[in-house]
Amino acid sequence: MPQMPAAAGTPPDRNSRNGFRTAFILAVLMPILAKLHQILHLRLANPALMNSDLVTGLNADGVSSLDPNVGFTSQTLGHRAALDLLSGHLPWWNPYEGVGMPLAGEMQSAALFPLTPLLALPDGQLYMHIAMQVIAGIFTVLVMRRLGTGALAAATAALLFEFNGTYAWLANAVINPICFLPMILLGVEDVRLNVSAGHEGRRRGGWGWIGLGVALSLYAGFPEMAYLDGLLAAAWTMARLPGLERRQAALYLARLALGVGAGVLLAAPILIAFLGYLPHAFVGAHGGEGYRYVRLGQERLITLLMPYLHGRLTDATTPDAGVFWGRAGGYIGVMMPAMAVMGLWARRWRGLRLALGAWSLFTIATLYGVPGLTHLVTAVPMVTNSIFTRYLPPSFEFALAILAGLACHDLAQAGDMRRLWARPLFRNGAAALALLLLAAAVLSWGRFNDAAVLSWYRLSIGCTAALALGVCVLAFPRLGGGRQAQGLAAFAVVEAIALFLVPAVWTVKTGTLQLGGIHFLRQNLGLQRFYTLGPIQPNYGSFYGVASLNHDDLPLPADWTRYVHDHLDDNTTGVTFGPYGHLDPSRGSQAQNLIRNLDAFREVGVKYVVAPPGISPFGWDAGQDANDPGRQPLRLEDGTRVTLAVPDYPAGNEVHDVSVMLGTYGDKSDGVLLVTACRGDVCANGRTDLAAARDGRYARISLNHPLPPGGAPVTLEWRKSGGAVPVVIWAIQGHAGRPRALALNGVPMPGWEAVIGLGSPVPAFMDAPVYSDAVMDIYEMRQPPAPYFQADGCVVAATVRAQATVDCPAPAALTRLELYLPGWTATVNGQDSPVLREGDLFQRVALPAGRSVVKFHFRPPFMPLGYAAFAAGLLLTGLGWRTWRWRERASRPGG
Repeated sequence: MPQMPAAAGTPPDRNSRNGFRTAFILAVLMPILAKLHQILHLRLANPALMNSDLVTGLNADGVSSLDPNVGFTSQTLGHRAALDLLSGHLPWWNPYEGVGMPLAGEMQSAALFPLTPLLALPDGQLYMHIAMQVIAGIFTVLVMRRLGTGALAAATAALLFEFNGTYAWLANAVINPICFLPMILLGVEDVRLNVSAGHEGRRRGGWGWIGLGVALSLYAGFPEMAYLDGLLAAAWTMARLPGLERRQAALYLARLALGVGAGVLLAAPILIAFLGYLPHAFVGAHGGEGYRYVRLGQERLITLLMPYLHGRLTDATTPDAGVFWGRAGGYIGVMMPAMAVMGLWARRWRGLRLALGAWSLFTIATLYGVPGLTHLVTAVPMVTNSIFTRYLPPSFEFALAILAGLACHDLAQAGDMRRLWARPLFRNGAAALALLLLAAAVLSWGRFNDAAVLSWYRLSIGCTAALALGVCVLAFPRLGGGRQAQGLAAFAVVEAIALFLVPAVWTVKTGTLQLGGIHFLRQNLGLQRFYTLGPIQPNYGSFYGVASLNHDDLPLPADWTRYVHDHLDDNTTGVTFGPYGHLDPSRGSQAQNLIRNLDAFREVGVKYVVAPPGISPFGWDAGQDANDPGRQPLRLEDGTRVTLAVPDYPAGNEVHDVSVMLGTYGDKSDGVLLVTACRGDVCANGRTDLAAARDGRYARISLNHPLPPGGAPVTLEWRKSGGAVPVVIWAIQGHAGRPRALALNGVPMPGWEAVIGLGSPVPAFMDAPVYSDAVMDIYEMRQPPAPYFQADGCVVAATVRAQATVDCPAPAALTRLELYLPGWTATVNGQDSPVLREGDLFQRVALPAGRSVVKFHFRPPFMPLGYAAFAAGLLLTGLGWRTWRWRERASRPGG
């Protein structure tokens, strides 16, 4: 670790400069080294492997992120925006999601964020995340140096913040603004230095970093996180007021306001796109105060300190585990809060220390529902408009990292001491940590003491004990305060990096994306759309540039979500229109709603339906969740038999094939799986080669003749024959009203059923699959969908969505199956022509007789004002920087 300068307050000598140089090097290198295994592809960082449903041979030890939006929105929509930017177009619109919708205004794409072009690269998201960690570390070092601490304190705070719990657990756009918090605070400290260093306010500027940090926080794609971090920046600002004279304080606040104003002006293009979209958008629970009563249970406090005590991310070790992982947003470990308490007590920067401590206390209390304190935080405007239990942790992680760095500074300044135990700050830190651990253990006792993942439980307890022992050993030798500070910093940083690495290491080992279906759609879809029942998960159409009717996003166009509910599928959540997120099984599955509303799907341009392989999407719905986290494997070796009685199969349906969900040990199973299906006295047989079966997929086994309709229940028997590697049939818990009897080698398994499908002939409205591979079947609508461009009585030629050539014998109207929103404009033969609404969703343009070349263009309303404001913000930010640079050359503060 870098060393401290010889004495605080002295001009920086060579040792101090070398120390800060080391701090900067560590801030740059450590995130790269921590992700080196992913850079070298020893572990795979591509979110599509876990989220696209296009992969075979997937071998994953766990998940690397709590939020699948790392794939569904950040990767997919960010990649689409990156391609637009690199092709020279501003990414205002996405034609590949739903029936088209705003891309930049949606925000989660971070469409105008300067790091977004990295997402055009393979593993671009990995490099983007490393870059954000580096930015967070470098600017934390700069903040600490500006405060006047030494290099050890700066390096400690930077590394703790770089490897914070939010960066470890989340990877979607929510983390993008985090790294700009220290950038904004560097600007705050610059302004304070400028008005208080004997300049008497005569020098302008100092707000450059504020303007840039605010703007980048907004461009980063998650305004909720930017706002909550901004609240901490406001608390820091007020904590730095003491010590300034009245005139200095007025100048300080005025210049900070200039910095914020400059940032808002710089961000005007994205703010106009976002705020202009909101009046036309569906925002789900973010409207009103939908998250006011969301909490993490107090029994989960132990996870804040020992995050893997009960297993890795998403391990379902308790009944409420799914709810907890869906709301959690980070952790702090045991060393950082102990050191933060140690950093509270020194007199220098006393107001700042207390403000950071109070912020941490109040926000952590809010997460866990502590009465009184919680109501104070949730009373702050707009806090309850977002899931604050997930978005508040970065701010208190930063606050605690700064306090831990200040603790290192205090210890290093204390000089030689015989025993660290004699120092009040050490006693306070040790006592606070002991009380916190005790409280967490008491609150969770009886709930988690029978941990399902016992190895992680033991590992967490052992590591915590080892840290405590190390600190005790460090306290007794006759070491100087600097050495002891280095030791504590080392323990804290090692813990932070170790905890950070758990999700990154226990993740995807192998997996291959199968893109044959994507290529088929690119060649055959034209300007129409496809609808998925599984593979090519929502928004991955945007990633690959093929138009998907599905969506998984927020905000969404309100007209589109209303249309989906009223005409396509009334059983969706609104946020998700796809294979997941259905509300009530009794109101129909996704496939059943497709069949019921087939004409409406054609009217919005659906040509193909993409479905999982191995099971007919149009057959009988078994009412099962194939991805049930509680599912159990039934291992079949040579001769093993599994039987299932299905009394609820409709009496009027034939059975042409039997599908069953298999596990094949990474596509290594061999031998043959035989099936016998009976209905009364009539039986049929089938078989499939297990070498061709895919892990985690259905295997469809055709019968040698169909089972006729009848009233007798259907019974199924599977038997493995030959082969050296076993196969798994997956079983899930059945419903009480669905008595299906499962048995393994004749031994009943009450309450369980195999994951199956029973197929009927392909319905008359759909052709047999026109494309099939290991991850998907693609069906074509037998009746053609509505054309993307249409003008009655005219001949329309179009190969791209933004332009059409139309020949009309008389004046006509051209309709376009793209969502209407304010901001669309059109030209007809180079002359402006208004774009009008056609029906509930689409667009219409009037055409004259003869040939017309029609071009469409989308730009958010009032964007010219946004461009002008951006230019003004650039000028204002530059003024603040110019003076700051000149002042730095003239006088650099010590430390």
